[in-house]
Amino acid sequence: MKIFIETHGCQMNFSDTEIVGGLLEANGVSVVDNLDDADGVFVNTCAIRENAEEKVYHRVQQLSYLKRKKPDLIVGILGCLAQSLKEDILEYSSAVDLVVGPDSYRTLPELLAKLAPGEIEKIVETKLSRTENYTDIPTLRKSGVNAWVTIMRGCDNFCTFCVVPYTRGRERSRSADLVVKEVESLAAAGFVQVTLLGQNVNSYRTEN
Repeated sequence: MKIFIETHGCQMNFSDTEIVGGLLEANGVSVVDNLDDADGVFVNTCAIRENAEEKVYHRVQQLSYLKRKKPDLIVGILGCLAQSLKEDILEYSSAVDLVVGPDSYRTLPELLAKLAPGEIEKIVETKLSRTENYTDIPTLRKSGVNAWVTIMRGCDNFCTFCVVPYTRGRERSRSADLVVKEVESLAAAGFVQVTLLGQNVNSYRTEN
């Protein structure tokens, strides 16, 4: 199976797309650069601003037209908007087959295996986790100058105006040792700049 992934929103989403790509490739699913070559498309979404949501809705409409021409195409909505809207996305567009939140990416290979032969028609997987950091997932990065490295996920502040704790879950930090090892491997691979990411990096905590 071949999957095309497109990303909307912040740097964390781009980092998550690299994680999803690595997870898929490790399970025998190819990530391709051209939608025309794909058996499925994942749209990694943002929910922090209204404009970002509108862009995703517009993209889903475009994909629904494409699916009329290619009915076996698997359409998956990932990320914050998936976590926020859950089943409502399926009501918005019958073209969507898969809705997966940011803490459920490990399930993607299994869910694809169920969708491909038509065993299940629609799937929504949006459970939040207090521990998921995707530390052991091989990241699919393109060569370049800068690399994204996620050091923590989630937020505990619950500000009135912000949806992040509801779409990204509670705070959890990666081990400092593992972060350093990842940065060292990136330097060895030729990256010269590393950007440390998190929903609330000021809250990063680790025992080692």
